[in-house]
Amino acid sequence: MVRRLMKVGLAAMTLLLCLFASTEVANAGDAPLLIDGESLAFEIRYGSMPAGHAYLQVECSDGPGGEVYRITSVARSNDFVSLFFEVDDRVIAEIDAATYQTRRFEKDLREGPFVKHVVFTCDPEGVVRSGGECLYSKPGMRDVLSALYYVRGKDLEVGDEIYIETFDNGKFYPAHVRVVGEERVSTPAGDFDCLVIEPEVEEGIFSKSGRLVI
Repeated sequence: MVRRLMKVGLAAMTLLLCLFASTEVANAGDAPLLIDGESLAFEIRYGSMPAGHAYLQVECSDGPGGEVYRITSVARSNDFVSLFFEVDDRVIAEIDAATYQTRRFEKDLREGPFVKHVVFTCDPEGVVRSGGECLYSKPGMRDVLSALYYVRGKDLEVGDEIYIETFDNGKFYPAHVRVVGEERVSTPAGDFDCLVIEPEVEEGIFSKSGRLVI
């Protein structure tokens, strides 16, 4: 139960990026909305019980092929939950700052007895190298982290549907995001008019069972 909590919590945390889009930041057409230096921190709860913390950070730096945006996602269980089921997940995506194409993606998951480490790279010609295999990238392919920032950069309206081809665990997975309504939300930071978004991902770190509504 705790493991499912952490997976759903991380999915909810990252898709909340849609609520933090700034209209003051220029977005290059169909590109992800990436802001150098942006850092978002979240608390993950199971009902009223604190279960852990997570954060997302974006940094722009020099890479072997030019400037890249490095997106880092971290989710950790707190000391109490870790007594029963420790979670320590770290995911890093490097995105070409000129083309917004994924250059490198690394995922290091530690969830109780489950441990997984995945790395893939994508060259300018669209060749994806993962686990010793070479695959040709599909048009518009994104890693699961930059896909979230891509959705955030959209001018969304109720009824919109977005389809994104993602790559994770050595395979291509279609992601489907639907804007299903509007809602007034009250938070400690104030009241906000929000879009209600329902994501569906077949597999990967942001996959879910049942219905997930943001």
